[in-house]
Amino acid sequence: MTMTRTLTLTSALTLLATGALAQTPIYGSWPPASDYLNTDTLPEAFAMMSQATGGALEWELIAGGQLADGRGTLAAVTDDLMQAGLQIPVYTPEAMPSFTLLYSVVVPGDDPMAVAAAAAETVFLNCPSCLQEARDNNVLPFGGFASASYRLMCTSPVSSLEQMSGLRIRATGGYGEMAIMGGGTPLSVTLTEAVGLLQRGGLDCLMATREWLQTYGYGEYARYVTDLPLGNSSPAVGFLMNRDLFMGLSADEQQAMMRASAFITAKHTIGNYVIRDQESFENQQEVNGVELVAPDAGLTAMVEGFSAHDRARLLEAGERLGVEDPAALIDTYLAAVERWRPISAELGNDVEAMTQRIWDEVFSQVDPSTL
Repeated sequence: MTMTRTLTLTSALTLLATGALAQTPIYGSWPPASDYLNTDTLPEAFAMMSQATGGALEWELIAGGQLADGRGTLAAVTDDLMQAGLQIPVYTPEAMPSFTLLYSVVVPGDDPMAVAAAAAETVFLNCPSCLQEARDNNVLPFGGFASASYRLMCTSPVSSLEQMSGLRIRATGGYGEMAIMGGGTPLSVTLTEAVGLLQRGGLDCLMATREWLQTYGYGEYARYVTDLPLGNSSPAVGFLMNRDLFMGLSADEQQAMMRASAFITAKHTIGNYVIRDQESFENQQEVNGVELVAPDAGLTAMVEGFSAHDRARLLEAGERLGVEDPAALIDTYLAAVERWRPISAELGNDVEAMTQRIWDEVFSQVDPSTL
């Protein structure tokens, strides 16, 4: 906290001395500095906000978990230790129950862009409890993105339910239930914690995106990737922002933030979890000898039947978390996914066009004063 306040104070004194009016809030990012979020998505979003506000809003990125880790990000942003960060709702499930429920839904198939856009639509237009939970935590859930479809990545080949049985699998949200359904034991550990566990033999597998084989170094240990998409999950909140800061911005600055939110959703989902996901997998095949493993009919049938099987668990989890009407929230979200699928197919990997579409259909309809 002292370091962040010192940075903020130093920046403020400099700005006062020069007569400038810029704000220099801090984004504390816990993924490694090499992560696409830190190298591409956030720098471009920061530049957009700076340009749109004439330099009045200049974000500073501190990467690598120096200010908060994955579990501590929500509290750090709530308390203004840092002004924004990357939040994974399931890491702190009781704090934001509606988000936790959304994150736990595994959407069949492999269309991360449709899932990410649907999550933004659901949260900001059709989920009053989501926005209330954000207010209760003094945050705003901007920049939500969806990961690529998870795959099963293991230290030995897994092609069947028999081979999956008894394995310790890093799996969060709905994937934890899928691991159980397949006979495995899910471990809810963070992405960074998983590296050491793989190295020491504490994990046998991960349910994760192929991009993480390279970014987090999983490819050194989990060299066998079962060639079976497990479904998409969302939302990871890519730009969890301190609400007090946002409400203190001018109308133009608030609009710049919301446009940047649409951009982060499109840029990170397409750039990292569509394009880079494939590129990273090919890199790890070459560098670490990562291999594809063909699934048998039993494993494939388990994955294809998971969504229908998992609904009862989701409803029970939502009720336990205190979500008022979990069935309505899930159905609204899945209906939005289906509405966005043809849009995703139409726009493909065009980040600019998808950003504009999310702005037009979601954020342009949001009154900032109601957040």
